[in-house]
Amino acid sequence: MIHKNSITVGFRPDGSQIKIPLIKIKGKNTEPKIFIGASIHGNELTGQVSIWRLIDYLKDREVKGELTIIPTMNPEGFNYNVRGIPSGASDLNRLYPGDPKGSLAERIVAKIWEIAKKHEFIIDMHTAGNCIPFILLDPAPPELRRRIEEIAYASEITVLDEFPPEKYERIGLAKSLPAVAVKEGIPAFTVELPGFRGVNIAGAKAGFIALKNMLVKLEIIEDCFEKINFVPVIREKGYRRETVYAEKPGLLEYVKELGDKVYKGEVIARVRNVFGEVIEEIKSPWNGYIISLNPTSTVGTGGYVASMAIKIA
Repeated sequence: MIHKNSITVGFRPDGSQIKIPLIKIKGKNTEPKIFIGASIHGNELTGQVSIWRLIDYLKDREVKGELTIIPTMNPEGFNYNVRGIPSGASDLNRLYPGDPKGSLAERIVAKIWEIAKKHEFIIDMHTAGNCIPFILLDPAPPELRRRIEEIAYASEITVLDEFPPEKYERIGLAKSLPAVAVKEGIPAFTVELPGFRGVNIAGAKAGFIALKNMLVKLEIIEDCFEKINFVPVIREKGYRRETVYAEKPGLLEYVKELGDKVYKGEVIARVRNVFGEVIEEIKSPWNGYIISLNPTSTVGTGGYVASMAIKIA
């Protein structure tokens, strides 16, 4: 049975309500309870389409536990097509567990955490621009880590560890939804899908299949595991993500593509000035795989060029 509802989290100056949409899918048992959320960054949309497809699929399936789905966790960001909210915080996924008496952003986050923490597994859907689909794992104790990995690898998309601890803390990832959940002993992870200023259809399909595979592994539904072979997938284990930056500003000319294996010292991209002259060659600092590329084709000083999956030392 599919139930749709909404929860008021605040009000706009004109008195209209700000509501979080909530979907409950209840099966014949009350366990396990799984939470799936998308678009805490309001302009990250591909995960919503994956969720639509999942709901359509589940209409004709027997569900054994309970699913709580919030397809748009940041309604204000979604309405205005911005990452944060127009009135303040640029990144709600750095504010968990939130504050029910705080700013609007903190109240939204607090309500999501109040709902999500009652579940046995949390899946947080995001997009990472021009990327391959991948899952990010936060630091976790060994036993909890094994449970998280078991579900992540069942997805059939790439699975990576997060940034090294010093960078992880510096950029605020310890206050993301999965990180806070893991600290509370709840298995959770982030799913990153392709999408930049819109929905990536292949990414949405991969996200749907990944969610379906995870629900099979979680024993919410019965079905066969489905392989994903229409987007690049890194099957090797023991990798984490890292970022490559440019020194000089200009236009990016990529030599490598998504999913390519590269070796330390190989050229990933060239930076050209407005005269078309090559002013920098961006060489890979590591052996690894390309998982994301700058979708804008331009880069500033110290700007983002690519993300890589590199072997954990």
